[in-house]
Amino acid sequence: MEAVPQTDLRQSQRIPATISIRLLLQSESCKVEHEAFTIDLSPQGAKVRTALALLPGEAVGIIAGGDSQHSIAARVVWAKRVGTDIWSLAGLEFVETLPV
Repeated sequence: MEAVPQTDLRQSQRIPATISIRLLLQSESCKVEHEAFTIDLSPQGAKVRTALALLPGEAVGIIAGGDSQHSIAARVVWAKRVGTDIWSLAGLEFVETLPV
């Protein structure tokens, strides 16, 4: 049997980038910020490493540069725990495409 080649479904290439960010989770009663790091970025999204147990479909804000007044709206596309580590990996899709 012949192997079927994998197709990359990404809209644009991701660029490796380790940046310290904060993820903002907001409910009706409170806002909570959590430390996270990007692994890679594209105009449409980012892969991040976080201690949060994120769920697909969940809305988050991304805060870069310590400016908690301005966050980038994103949606969790996928998330998974990494082994027995406390960290999770998650794929985030920006709600609005960032300028290139």
